[in-house]
Parts: sequence; C-alpha cells; structure tokens
Amino acid sequence: MDNLEKPLGPIAMQQLSIGAVARLTHIPTHTLRKWESRHGIAIPERSDSGRRVYTQAHVELLQLVKSLSDNGHALSHLAQLDAPALQELAGLHTNTAAPVAIASLSLVGPNVCWLMSGHALVLHRHPGTLAHWLDSEIAQDMEGLVIESDTLPPDTLQSLLAAKEKLKLLIVSYRYASRRTVLELENAGIVAIHGPIENSDILNQLEIRPQSAPPERSEPRFSNAQLGRIAAMSPGLLCECPNHIAKLLLEITSFEVYSSECVDTDPAEQALHQKLTHISAQARELFEDALVAVATADGIQLSTDEP
Repeated sequence: MDNLEKPLGPIAMQQLSIGAVARLTHIPTHTLRKWESRHGIAIPERSDSGRRVYTQAHVELLQLVKSLSDNGHALSHLAQLDAPALQELAGLHTNTAAPVAIASLSLVGPNVCWLMSGHALVLHRHPGTLAHWLDSEIAQDMEGLVIESDTLPPDTLQSLLAAKEKLKLLIVSYRYASRRTVLELENAGIVAIHGPIENSDILNQLEIRPQSAPPERSEPRFSNAQLGRIAAMSPGLLCECPNHIAKLLLEITSFEVYSSECVDTDPAEQALHQKLTHISAQARELFEDALVAVATADGIQLSTDEP
C-alpha cells in the first residue's frame, strides 16, 4: 500500500500508539503487527525509541480493511488496493437491495442444502455439485436460489448470470473469486457472499411471503379406545390387517397431537410443525379409510360410538 503513503494534514498527523489504535479499531495489537509484517497494511512510522507511531489516516484505513475483511475479502487481495479502490469495494456492502419476497427457495450444494430448516418456505434441497445442478433445467416456479461454489470461473459466471434472469433472488456463496467477478455478479443483482454462509446471511435478503394456511384438519374418526380394542382383537385366520392398521393409527394420531402442540411451544420451528401436523392428519385420514375397507371385507363391525 505504498500509494497510501502521502503527505498528511494536521489532523492526520496526530500520533497514536499501537495500543490506542487497537482500542479505536477493535483490532488486537498482535493482529496489527501481523497485518503490517505479512501484508504491508498500514505501516506506521517509528519514534526515536523504535516504537510504532500511527496517525488518524492509519486508523481510518485499518477500520476500512477490517470491515472488508469481516465481509469475507482476503487480506492478501485488500493489501493490493489503494484507498479509492477500497472505498469502492466497501460501497458494495452498503448499497444493499431491499429484501425480496419469496415463498420457495432452492438450496444447491453439500453445505448450503441443509440451511433454513424451520422457516416458512417451500424448500428444495440439492446436495450435489453446482456443475451437476447447472446441467438441469431451472424450474419455472422457482423463486429463490442459493448456490455454493468454491470458485467462479467464466463459464460458471455466465450460467449464473443467465439463471438470474429467471429468478427473483439468487445468492452465491463463494470461497475464491476475483474482485472483477464479484462486481459483475453484484451489478447483475446477484448477491455474492464469501462463504461459508449461515441462515442469517440468507434471511437478510428475504422477505418471506406467507403461505396459504393449510386446510382444516378433520376430527379423528375413531377414538384411541376404539383403536385399542381393534388392535387387541383376535385376528382372522387369513388377515391381520385390521390389527396392524389400528396400531398404526394409534401412533399417527398421537404424533399428530404432538406436532400440533409443538406449534405453540416451539415458535422457532412453527412452520415445520404446522407442516408435520398437516401431513399427519392426511396420513390418519388415509389409514382410517383403509381400516374401514379391510374391516368391511372381514365383516368387522366398526362402531363410531364410545365403548
């Protein structure tokens, strides 16, 4: 950063110790020394006694580098940029777009595919590689997409730019990419985040659109007492299906009740438990129909009255 070493004004000439700079920038002193020796970042003057002497200009530079580093930029890359280039790069992180309203999200990659559990979104998980996924057709109803890729070579970049035209939101998690590539993604409306990313990185870009409420669940057709009696009946000579179905219904009904209770007791995963309750109710209704069918075939009387 030799091009940053230029005559400083009266304010910038204020002399600061390394301890004072550490307090102002929240960068530990050992990190300041490492940045100086390894990357040539914010090289201070030396006093007659050999102590490091910093100025306000050094503080502002260090605060800028720290902010960019926290946003995932490599120090080796930042050390090659002059002050205007660093400011331009920082602008990418301040000019954030408004959150995008979506109801469905695809997660592509062995790490990101496990994110976003418990949120009110229709999720499609693809643990395979980016190259494999790009070979497939983007679904017409897909609204949002989160992709991870270690690098962003030209062919991948072009595929992502083409995909963005069909999506409301595209987030790319990368590990190594040139500043030019990141700028091209950002200019196309693609959110580029130095990985690994977390749920919070995705949620910051989303306005989750509420899904339509699931249909009302039907009341159980049989009580636990009735199901218990059927499950304990002596099976017919050729078929034990009524017994098995009754036992399954006891389990499904109990899980349905458990899931509905979790909706209130665990708000963080409310959407997940609402979905589990709905699925359990659907399964219960199917097995209730099955129980009626096999009971009728076996001549078993199923009373809807309590014993």
